[in-house]
Amino acid sequence: MESAARAEFEQFAIVRETEWASPDWSFSLGGQEPVAFYHLVERTVRIDGEDVRVAGINNLVTLPAQRGRGAASELLRRTQPGWFESLGAQLGLLLCADALIPFYRKMGWHQTHAKVTFGQARGTCTWAANCLLLTPSGRPESAREIDLCGRPW
Repeated sequence: MESAARAEFEQFAIVRETEWASPDWSFSLGGQEPVAFYHLVERTVRIDGEDVRVAGINNLVTLPAQRGRGAASELLRRTQPGWFESLGAQLGLLLCADALIPFYRKMGWHQTHAKVTFGQARGTCTWAANCLLLTPSGRPESAREIDLCGRPW
């Protein structure tokens, strides 16, 4: 799974140049030979000065031979409710590339234009790409500033 994630995302400079958080959870579809997977980071972040418990998704990948069959969508449909019910998350949070926004919008995610900051060894940095949020209700969440309170995922 890790090699598939590297092959998918290491082509982007922002991915190669960023220090990433270690995931707390991994989810997959397809048994011992997963066809799709992703990682999740549980964290309390600061949104407009308030503590908010989030489920941070990263590295959602469908293996190339399995693409176009809805595996990633099915995996998210099966697991997203558990973020809120079992893990106690108030929001889902995702950092992603432009090309992925239509997929996540279909899955109920909403783009935010909030300023997103995060920690790195060199200090506090600002995320230069997209941030999407998912609420249990499906309604968009407004935010002006999001502090990831550590490394991004």
